[in-house]
Amino acid sequence: MRVHAIKTGNVLVKSAFLHSPATEGGTLPYLAHVFVDRSRVALPIMAWVIEHPEGVIVVDTGENAATGGNFITQSRFEISPEEEIGAQLKRLGIAPRDVAKVVLTHLHGDHMDGLKDFPGVPIWLSRREFQPFLSPSGGRMQRLGIKLPAGFAPTLIDFRPDPLGPFSQSFPLTRDGKVVAVPTPGHTAGHLSVIVIGDDVDLFLAGDVTYQERSLPQQVLEGPSMEIALHRQTLAQVHEYARRRPTVYLPAHDPESARRLGDRQVVSVDPAKVLADARG
Repeated sequence: MRVHAIKTGNVLVKSAFLHSPATEGGTLPYLAHVFVDRSRVALPIMAWVIEHPEGVIVVDTGENAATGGNFITQSRFEISPEEEIGAQLKRLGIAPRDVAKVVLTHLHGDHMDGLKDFPGVPIWLSRREFQPFLSPSGGRMQRLGIKLPAGFAPTLIDFRPDPLGPFSQSFPLTRDGKVVAVPTPGHTAGHLSVIVIGDDVDLFLAGDVTYQERSLPQQVLEGPSMEIALHRQTLAQVHEYARRRPTVYLPAHDPESARRLGDRQVVSVDPAKVLADARG
């Protein structure tokens, strides 16, 4: 299998956005700090393309150039039409008909707004992530600021009681079991990650579990958490997975993710070493 990193422009977030409701006294104080903050940092918006014998699998679709920003998160986007995922797949020689499925880690715009480039392609999503949209009266907070594409009708993933490392549930996305979804809730209630299982090294396509690699071994929550306790549990499970198997950890907004994919650089599971490296 070949896996491509697709950078669909940048998102400019407030520096306070990279903090967490867990350390800011809850969601409302966290958002208040984001609103008053004046500093910004640019983060890449990554999507992933897996060339598999059963067909191409796209994990997240990035943003599109028509999106200006998000008021709630105070984010702004810098994306050109040439950076949209459809244009980049065309340059790779991959046509929409080659794509077997699109898997969304969660329903935030910078992960799903590129769906316009995949008409007719099956969209896969965890049932728990979609649950708030099945009931107009439920999950208002989880639906806040999220606008689904017209006619959005995803195939819903019901995780099976098939353990994969520390994860008690999983769902195979290919018949050979080499591409697997696992539940990684916290950032959103139904967030999932995709693991590409290799002979020597696994690729962990982590969505927004964290925003940078070093936060995993340090077990640091970053960004919004719809369910803080579950987010902490997810960090522990992903860390344990990387302890058991050599793993390239690939969050969607880490500036180093594409390079680590190319180098097959596995994540260190020694928090002391990571902390020392961060201090220089």
